[in-house]
Amino acid sequence: MNPRRGALLTAEIALVALTVIVSISLERLFDDTSFLRQLLILLLGSHLVATSCRRAGLSMAWSTPISGLALVVLGTAIFYPEASALIAPTRETVSLLGADLREAWQVFSDDAAPVPALRGFLVTTGVLLWYGVFLADWAAFRLRSPLEAVAPATAVFVFASLLGVDRNQSIHGLLFALGLLGVLVTLRAERQAREEVWVAGGTVAGVRTTLRVGASAGVIAVVVAALIAPQLPGATAQPLLDITEINDGPETRAVLSPLVEVAANLIDQTDLELFSVKVDRSQRDYWRLMALTKFENEIWRRSSNFDEARGPVESDISPTVPTRTVTQEITIAALGNIYLPAAYEVSNIIDDGGVGLEYETATGALVVERRLSQVPRGYTYVIESQVPDYSPEDLPDQASSGLDRGFVEELTQLPADCKPDERTVGTGCWPPGVTAQARQIVADAGATTDLERVQALQSFFLDPSRFTYDLDVALDQSIDDMNTFLTIGRGYCQQFASTFAAMARSLGIPTRVAVGFTWGDWDEARQEYVVSGKHAHAWPEVYFSGVGWIIFDPTPGRSRGYDSDITGLPEPEQYGANFDAERPGTEDPLATTTSVAPTDTTPSEQPDRPTTTRRPVDGDARIVPAGGDSGDDGGGRGNGPWTVLIGLAVVVGIVGFVPTTQSLRRRRRMRSVVADPLGRGEIAWDEALAALRLIGLSIRADQTPHEFASVVERSKRDIGPVRLLADEITVLRYSATGDGVARAVSAQDASARIVRSCRSQIGTSGVVRNALDPRTLLRPPPAPIFNR
Repeated sequence: MNPRRGALLTAEIALVALTVIVSISLERLFDDTSFLRQLLILLLGSHLVATSCRRAGLSMAWSTPISGLALVVLGTAIFYPEASALIAPTRETVSLLGADLREAWQVFSDDAAPVPALRGFLVTTGVLLWYGVFLADWAAFRLRSPLEAVAPATAVFVFASLLGVDRNQSIHGLLFALGLLGVLVTLRAERQAREEVWVAGGTVAGVRTTLRVGASAGVIAVVVAALIAPQLPGATAQPLLDITEINDGPETRAVLSPLVEVAANLIDQTDLELFSVKVDRSQRDYWRLMALTKFENEIWRRSSNFDEARGPVESDISPTVPTRTVTQEITIAALGNIYLPAAYEVSNIIDDGGVGLEYETATGALVVERRLSQVPRGYTYVIESQVPDYSPEDLPDQASSGLDRGFVEELTQLPADCKPDERTVGTGCWPPGVTAQARQIVADAGATTDLERVQALQSFFLDPSRFTYDLDVALDQSIDDMNTFLTIGRGYCQQFASTFAAMARSLGIPTRVAVGFTWGDWDEARQEYVVSGKHAHAWPEVYFSGVGWIIFDPTPGRSRGYDSDITGLPEPEQYGANFDAERPGTEDPLATTTSVAPTDTTPSEQPDRPTTTRRPVDGDARIVPAGGDSGDDGGGRGNGPWTVLIGLAVVVGIVGFVPTTQSLRRRRRMRSVVADPLGRGEIAWDEALAALRLIGLSIRADQTPHEFASVVERSKRDIGPVRLLADEITVLRYSATGDGVARAVSAQDASARIVRSCRSQIGTSGVVRNALDPRTLLRPPPAPIFNR
């Protein structure tokens, strides 16, 4: 290989390796490494685009928008395939992106590393690294500045070191040092190959010497760092690999609370299908994700301990409680967490769909295995649940009677009471006034048992003269937000559930907050419930000794319809009278859900809601109005004409990228040699050589044009005037005659005839394949003036 091209390729590979090393170092920020596959695909795409644009001779003015377009297309395909039209982003994509970024920002503000690899984090990281790669390529191979070339990667590595956990620090540090040294050494070798004169193979020897010295220095640095660094003052002598940590047993799995996703689902993804449940129509229920048991630092959270789940799973419900069996086949369309929806309580994993599952009995949470950061789209699993049927006679007067003290303390825990004149804002203390209010509520109701107390709290929140369901409030789940909610009397399920649970705890009643979805809309054609963002929900669960967890629901317009003799709630309802009136941007309001008993006679959804049908798009289940793609409904899949046109334009752009780039490349070269006969002859020679390669004839580096012409003639193929072209290019290179223009024209004519002959031999399909082959862009364009 030409030493210049070899050195250039080596430097490019070193830069890619540094990007991979830095990407791997980000595992210190997240719970696991499941994010790497998506991130590495995106970054390798960034390197490919940057390299192709540079080798095609495109200026930064062209390369920048091309890189931006490629980022949008590839990023949409990787992170939002379920919300794209072909490969183009839609309004739904933007909505999902906004929700993901808000969710990531909230986690970034509230939690320290390691955190779940949320899609919002991955998108943000991917965009920053994409342009970091773009700038590194520009600095390394256009600006020719090695230090600026490694600056983006260094900044990301330092960021991960400062904010990440102390995990594999030595390994990451050594790998980064090796990657950094590799880039600097290979860039030095590339510069040497580019600037030195070719004398008796001196360039090849010089480049090899530089690479050998650099590699030796790298090995020495690794050995020194591994042996000496742990002995330095203040260093911890931790080995690079501690075999005692292998197979150390299951660890606590800290995952994001789905409670923070409720607002995003309700407001931003209201019509986006998240999953579907194939179940007997009469068995609809709340599809539960998990439960939050700790209220600390002004947020409900849970650090869970999951066990592998196969077949029957352990139950947390008293065996004396009667249950009904509910079999569910659930297909995930667009859930962005590790939790799997299910009716409470899961009893048996019938079919895990080929994905390992884990289960926590204490909270009834079913999740995908640890190596995955979220549920795969299109994933289908089949489970069986035993749904309890409680009776008021089974409930003790005091919910915590006979329970383990530690269990009760955990489920009645609240922050410390505020001191006199201490504000809740910024302190996280618990206002005694809220406890006093809870006591007053149950006293006014004349409640004497814990069941009557929680019923009184529920009735307090369901009183329309006090509270209104309203999505258009800037509230969360903190103590200060609870105070505001109690004052203004407006909020959505997140505020109703968390405030109810905190008030019940203040009365000494074990309570937690569950997160999931109401049952969704029944699709007659699909014979299943379709659950979308508007069905996201949160509700409190109260524990009664000897019985188990009982669902209450203080959110107006929400009711499971079961255990009504305990909860006092009306028949099933999942929208409420004021749901759509309070939901911003709703143009086609849904009426109050029809109240029905849990039978298979009448749907619990509004009859005139449009029927939906499933169609496959990129392997995911998608929802479209029955009757076909009649356009965008304002909040759906983006099937309107503009989306289709954009998608087609992107497809045409990608298909035409290679031939367009080649055309621009040739025009640029031709403009640079308009007044240079030798340059025009060189272009003619290069184009003829490219055509001859199509039929298997390639010139060797040590062959002259005449020697190569003899090889072509011996092939006995009707190719065209190769000998004439060899004569003309030889004269143009080495003769000082004054007929250069005429010889350049002759060379161009001979080259055109050779190209036509070669193309006719490979046929139209071969010509098209070559025109679309991106490998043709990897050959850098020769300089206008050659010394051959």
